[in-house]
Amino acid sequence: MSKVVLITMLLNPFRPCEGSPTFQEEYRGGYVPNVIQTDYGLQVAAPDTPYVAAAGSNKLYFIDTRFDPETAKHVKEQIEKATVPNPEEYVAIDEVTATAELKNSVTGETTFVFDPPYARVLFARGMNRHNPDLKLPEHEPAGDWLVTYDLDKILTERANLFCYDYGCYSNNDCIRQTHGNCRICHHYRVDNECDQPLTNAIGICHPKLCSRAVDTPKEERETDASYYERMDKLHWASES
Repeated sequence: MSKVVLITMLLNPFRPCEGSPTFQEEYRGGYVPNVIQTDYGLQVAAPDTPYVAAAGSNKLYFIDTRFDPETAKHVKEQIEKATVPNPEEYVAIDEVTATAELKNSVTGETTFVFDPPYARVLFARGMNRHNPDLKLPEHEPAGDWLVTYDLDKILTERANLFCYDYGCYSNNDCIRQTHGNCRICHHYRVDNECDQPLTNAIGICHPKLCSRAVDTPKEERETDASYYERMDKLHWASES
């Protein structure tokens, strides 16, 4: 079995029965997926549900929710193993037995074996090209089952968000929430975010609930130094 370049046509035979499919709607429409940086470039990340799979660098494949969760999880794994590359792995396809597996390019070790029925769908085109006698059915494109995203646009829009738009307790928490777009958790002494009992901005990174007085507007002709001194007394006098 030789190393292959995989160009997968994602399909819609992964359905439990005839009739109209149902999808996990909260991840469709206006949903904006997470985007991560990998050795191969930008990669869309599937949400934590068995019914949505990453299907290449910029696509999510929606699995019919009429499947039970365990079956959907199995389908998701087959799709992601076929379409999302990992360092030092390649897809080895046997076009005689119509099977496929992932191999480590350094050690030659098999790291994953595709279920034969899924392999015959996911790699049908390549198998037929190398062994025409197989005559495997090549299904139509996935249509509504597959959604493509503009990853550069997603990252640009997220980069325009300020880090202080996020509540966080540490730099690592900030990195986690913003998927690496913000790396510094901001601490503020003067803020006006205490109008409801939420984690406040004195900071945004402070674990205590907000219980401080709300800032008052800067007075006419008041200097910046005077204003901040007054706000310090308002917010910090009880702790000095």
